[in-house]
Amino acid sequence: MLPKIKKFMKKYKKQIIIGVVILVILIVFLILFKSLFYSDSEKATYGVRLMDIEQNELTDDDKKEFQSKISSLAGISKAEVNVKGRLIKVFATFEEGVSTDDIKARFNEMTGFLSEKVKGYYDVTFYAIQSQNGETKYPVIGYKHKSKTDISFDVV
Repeated sequence: MLPKIKKFMKKYKKQIIIGVVILVILIVFLILFKSLFYSDSEKATYGVRLMDIEQNELTDDDKKEFQSKISSLAGISKAEVNVKGRLIKVFATFEEGVSTDDIKARFNEMTGFLSEKVKGYYDVTFYAIQSQNGETKYPVIGYKHKSKTDISFDVV
């Protein structure tokens, strides 16, 4: 079998060299194409938007303190705070019978628990969870943009 391969290579030496060169050129073009048109965005989800997060970081202690202050408010049985990127999500479980106006007032109180530095850097989303007639509902959702002072509400 080896002599047949040697004979084939001697006979088609020029075509084999051309084929290998074309294959190498195709591989180089594929690598260049990928590097030019497909960024490394999957490595950094937020890109350069979080470069200054270290100066404005909401530490675990700050998050626990914020969560405990929320839980201590009247009408709230449980609270959970999640931070992802520049977004703080607050999930507050309200007792049955708390009105939507009271929920809005509690959300406004919650923003007072955050420092001005944190409020100016993070967007905050508030979710009210309430059991109504044995069903879990989200009667009020609030959103505070980092550049605004007021919370915009969506009442269901």
